Amino acid sequence: MTTVAQAGAQAPAAGPAPGWPPDWDRTLDTAIRNWGGQWTTARVQQLYAVRYGRRLYREDARAFLSRRARQGHLRLHDEPNARYYTPITRKGGAS
Repeated sequence: MTTVAQAGAQAPAAGPAPGWPPDWDRTLDTAIRNWGGQWTTARVQQLYAVRYGRRLYREDARAFLSRRARQGHLRLHDEPNARYYTPITRKGGAS
């Protein structure tokens, strides 16, 4: 049942989107540099959860990895059943 007050009510205004922690890029870069290996969205999500105690969406993890690849820090390996990134070493090879 709709009342007169409900019919004229407006939805609350959306607040600003939550910001990323200011040290997130540095945290991710340090972890990739120190631990090396294959970086998947799941691994980024785990790092985020351990560091900040909250969830990171898969889409956001993918965006972070993709951005680092475009910037030349990671190499994308797009295989039929797996997509992962590896750090690019200074000599040009993957670590």
